[in-house]
Amino acid sequence: MAKTIPPVKLHQVLTGKVDAIRDNGMGIIYARPDYPLYLADVMPDEEVRIEIIQVDKHSAYAKVLDWLKPSPQRQNQDRQYLIEAGTAPLVNWSYPAQEEFKKQRVARAFEQAGLQIELAPIIAMTEPTYYRNKTVVPLKWVGGKLLSGFYQRGTHKLVEMKDYYVNDAKIDQAILKVRQVLEDLEISAFNPDTEEGCIRYIMVRRGYYSHELMVVLVSNEATLPLQDEIVAGIRKALPELTSLILNISPKKDYVLLSPHNELLWGKDRITDTLLGYKFLIGPNSFYQVNPTMTEKLYAKAAELAELKPTDLVIDAYSGIGTIGISVAKQVKKVIGVEVVPGAVADAQRNLAQNQITNADYRLADAPAQFIEWAKEGIKPDVVFVDPPRRGLTEELIEATAQMQPHRVVYISCNPVTAARDCAKFKEKGYEIVRPVQAVDQFPQTAHVETITVLDRIKK
Repeated sequence: MAKTIPPVKLHQVLTGKVDAIRDNGMGIIYARPDYPLYLADVMPDEEVRIEIIQVDKHSAYAKVLDWLKPSPQRQNQDRQYLIEAGTAPLVNWSYPAQEEFKKQRVARAFEQAGLQIELAPIIAMTEPTYYRNKTVVPLKWVGGKLLSGFYQRGTHKLVEMKDYYVNDAKIDQAILKVRQVLEDLEISAFNPDTEEGCIRYIMVRRGYYSHELMVVLVSNEATLPLQDEIVAGIRKALPELTSLILNISPKKDYVLLSPHNELLWGKDRITDTLLGYKFLIGPNSFYQVNPTMTEKLYAKAAELAELKPTDLVIDAYSGIGTIGISVAKQVKKVIGVEVVPGAVADAQRNLAQNQITNADYRLADAPAQFIEWAKEGIKPDVVFVDPPRRGLTEELIEATAQMQPHRVVYISCNPVTAARDCAKFKEKGYEIVRPVQAVDQFPQTAHVETITVLDRIKK
């Protein structure tokens, strides 16, 4: 019965040694074996003095008051607002320490899935800051000022940011300029406390090579007040602007961006280049956020696929066609599948503008399309999968095995679901026979990308 009583009290101050780091970058100190204390901005084995700030039945949250024995790998960047908002939880870790943590994350995920693997040296970023080509930030009026930034974890308190540290610096500047236009015109911002107000977010995308700039105003309301004045103000503030879009996305729909876009000025898409190919990017397009590392990611994936001119390649979760188009000239044919209509339309446009004639993209749910291809007797040589964080369905894995590709190249942003799915592929006769490749696509955060190649073992 005593174990149901939390071993700590609210506002209690205590000292402890960090026992582990969670996959999200949060630290753990165990008050007892079954009761973790979660805290931000700590590193392995650090000794800290902490205050309990939230107590639940099975766990508690604490904040660090002092680092009694800081890690030698700690490199404080004086950007605690990033810790407070949770947008860059590893900002105070040295970059080698970040790399080591991510390698251990990947190794642990595969080990827990019952798979023995080798890890290739992680592909790291030369300059691991100011890399993102896209951001979406909320707005809120506070004390007569319009603020932008991120909400503190689990609260409606907006942490103001001017330097996001991981965004292209031009994007940070654009956010501030757009915010100033909206403030000057006294445009209402969505308030999560009252669930009223107009502008929910500003989204900015910038082409890494093209330098084309897209601004999207995400609105809780169907009409934009003072629309002409807003358009004129943003155009004047951002001479480099290529595209200005209104996205109508009421909070009640519980989506960040809806499919409902209205062009306010300029083009409805921007373009950028990836591995020498041009891509059209709309407000809703899935396009990797770290351009330089994406080129390394896709180039390594193609290299590990050992593609041949006679190959039939399937590109699953194909988005706007980035992977398939980047390998099309190395193979006989690419067929892709994507469930988002706008992405498929963009993929077809991208095929045309890159003069790719040996690829085709289908609008369908990937698992259902794989089952259909298996029934049709389609026999791909290589299958690329790049699913969302939740990973693959058992139906897709089964249908892939029925088509008997020589290898599956699994690109993932979640090592846990990637490892889980690879264990299921093993049951279908596929083995990991070469090192798993980690790629640091998201420096300063706990996220890591992986490439796992599964080869069919002939029985």
